[in-house]
Amino acid sequence: MKSSIATLLSIAATLTTVKGYVQLGSGKASFTEYSGCSAPACGVAATGFTAAINQLAFGSVPGLGAGNACGRCFALTGSADPFDTAFTGPFNSIVVKVTDMCPAAGNEEWCGQTTADPTNSFGAEFHFDLCEDTGAAGSFFPSGHTALTGSFTEVSCSEWSGSDESDLFDGACISGETATFWPSTSEGCPNQGTSI
Repeated sequence: MKSSIATLLSIAATLTTVKGYVQLGSGKASFTEYSGCSAPACGVAATGFTAAINQLAFGSVPGLGAGNACGRCFALTGSADPFDTAFTGPFNSIVVKVTDMCPAAGNEEWCGQTTADPTNSFGAEFHFDLCEDTGAAGSFFPSGHTALTGSFTEVSCSEWSGSDESDLFDGACISGETATFWPSTSEGCPNQGTSI
């Protein structure tokens, strides 16, 4: 109970520093997969492992363009299948670059985190929708499992194996700035619009 209260207080403190968006350097996450990753919300596609991130973490709303999550890299580790609790692994870890947004509308179960309820249906602050087209989903999910829970940690994009359409897309923003890890959002793409 105390750890749950501490987590909520930590999230609440973060909310005031990033204009309503929840942008943490590590925490609990849920994971699914999607295809059709060639026109991502960040505006730049990549050939390495990529993912969409939930709207509340992305830092923008649909239609406004890139958010502060664009180009950031995360180490993802699966640890459980929420639909098959008897499955004990093996689980995988990969590093992805965020190039897209998982919008809350239509994806409430996974990406419906809000400032009033900053965790999804699986108790995760963040959700990563791993791109099938770039191989991220195939490398991360164990055979027969396409939804997992686990953890994430923001990492340097020097740990990511992939390439972008532009030399300037270097892990901080589509215009190539270098950014400090979250919860700092003073560098990289600005957060846009009002969080949900």
